[in-house]
Amino acid sequence: MNSSQSSFTDLNDWALVYQNLQTIEQEYLSLKLKLHFKTIPNFDDFIKLYESSKIGCNEAWNHNEEIFLQLIVLSLNPRCIKNRFDWEKVQKLMPKYRSLSELCFKFQSFYKAQLPRQPWSSFEDKALLQIILDNTSRCKKKWSSIANQYNLLCKSEIPRNAKQCRERWNNKLDPQINREPWSRSEEFHFLQLLLQNGRRWADISLKLSMITKYKRRTEFALKHKFKQLQKYYGHKAKRLNKTDFEISSSLEHIGS
Repeated sequence: MNSSQSSFTDLNDWALVYQNLQTIEQEYLSLKLKLHFKTIPNFDDFIKLYESSKIGCNEAWNHNEEIFLQLIVLSLNPRCIKNRFDWEKVQKLMPKYRSLSELCFKFQSFYKAQLPRQPWSSFEDKALLQIILDNTSRCKKKWSSIANQYNLLCKSEIPRNAKQCRERWNNKLDPQINREPWSRSEEFHFLQLLLQNGRRWADISLKLSMITKYKRRTEFALKHKFKQLQKYYGHKAKRLNKTDFEISSSLEHIGS
């Protein structure tokens, strides 16, 4: 147990935490959250739940630990009101150490509806870019670690998870993104790669970068170009020559 973690040595303090649980409205909360408990456990079971939550490796969450997290968060914020989560206090009450972002992400996974996506600010972009550029092993990015570093640095209201950080880098921040206009040669190679690989955008992006000095097109850019070509050859159907007709038929087949 981390030195900052609490224990059940002072039952009076835990009795206060447990007392707060009696105020929660499960019917109301079940509309918002996937609750892992049907009823509030009695105090003895609450203590046993704490002890059983310690079992297992540190990385994997066990079911009892998830239940305990829900109980602790709701004891501190009974109506689950946005901006009233005290993750530092939650961290101290958990049976084993979890980072603040781990606790937040795990609790977000209990929501029945997705939390609204927030646009990235220029400050957030600069922070994420700096973390990645300072990473000595940029070829082998561990996005969960990068997300943790980012959240500790930015301390934003809604943390970013590993997937959001990865997508922001791949689609916006990577200096190797090719933002130049498409050349006829690049379009031709793109068509060839589409016929060879289908809509496997990651493979196409890598292979296409070999003819553009390793500047890569994002997945979004490839999809957009694909739709442009479909539209172009579709509207020109009456004036297509034999080669154009073959391209149009191939694009129609790939798009189906």
